[in-house]
Amino acid sequence: MTTINKASLLILAGGMGSRYKGQKQVDTVSGNDETLMEFALYDAIKVGIRKFVFIINDQFPDEYREKITHLLTVREAEVHFIEQTLDKFIPQDYLDKVQNRTKPLGTAHAVYCAKEVIKEPFITMNADDFYGYGTFKKAFDFIDASQVTEDTYAMCAFKLGNTMSKNGSVSRGICTIANNKLTHVEEFTYIERVKDVIKGLNENLKAKTLKENDRVSMNFWILHPSFFNRIERDLELFLKDYTAFSKAEFYLPSVVDNGIQNNEIQVSVLPTSEQWFGLTYPGDKERVMKELVAKKDQAVYPNTLWEKTSLEAK
Repeated sequence: MTTINKASLLILAGGMGSRYKGQKQVDTVSGNDETLMEFALYDAIKVGIRKFVFIINDQFPDEYREKITHLLTVREAEVHFIEQTLDKFIPQDYLDKVQNRTKPLGTAHAVYCAKEVIKEPFITMNADDFYGYGTFKKAFDFIDASQVTEDTYAMCAFKLGNTMSKNGSVSRGICTIANNKLTHVEEFTYIERVKDVIKGLNENLKAKTLKENDRVSMNFWILHPSFFNRIERDLELFLKDYTAFSKAEFYLPSVVDNGIQNNEIQVSVLPTSEQWFGLTYPGDKERVMKELVAKKDQAVYPNTLWEKTSLEAK
């Protein structure tokens, strides 16, 4: 009997982690050797997701891959690991061009790597971010109500001021929203607060002042599988047009924004009351650990995340 999955969760776990000085996706953040990503997996199972697709790099430890596979399969989930390589699904005409790069092509290409295994609506997330149960519930309910279509997507947005790091700059998709619909999203890098003023560089490397309450994308998108066709189209344009190609990145929010600006899609913005936190720099780990201890003390999560509970198959 084949299981029909209402939704997949695509986990972006293949970043280089250069600012973190290590593999932050698999760094443990609790006394029980749990990673930040595992709290998201726990929440996803709790809301009803049973298909998980991990985009990884060649540094992802085999033993951790085996651990995650076991934790999910005993809970009757389908698991896929896909390595994002520079040449994966790249058109023949551009293979020589990508060989000169040393870093991955970016988050949109990472999502594109899953095109052969995801055939249902799916949620994307960063492995090094905490989104909270409420965020996953909003996303799954949106899918469960058949609101995701070829031209209707969704996202959960967070306040910029709540997604900053005290230890250095961050990258965020800055959103413009009207009537609970996303009208524009632009990827900003090197966002940091200096003397109570937040500034960052847009995709044209122009410095702009940003606001504390600006809504940002943390790559928590709710998408239709036809989105892979949009990525394919935009990827060819990206490969063709960029001159400073060795450093340019193919961003997921940019593909979404192109669809919006061309009046091809609409994106609902789902409110979430969850407090984001995440790992960008080594100094962020202390805060993450304190936050997770507090959530366990409040019984949001069990003391041992993967103890035998109702989440586990009987």
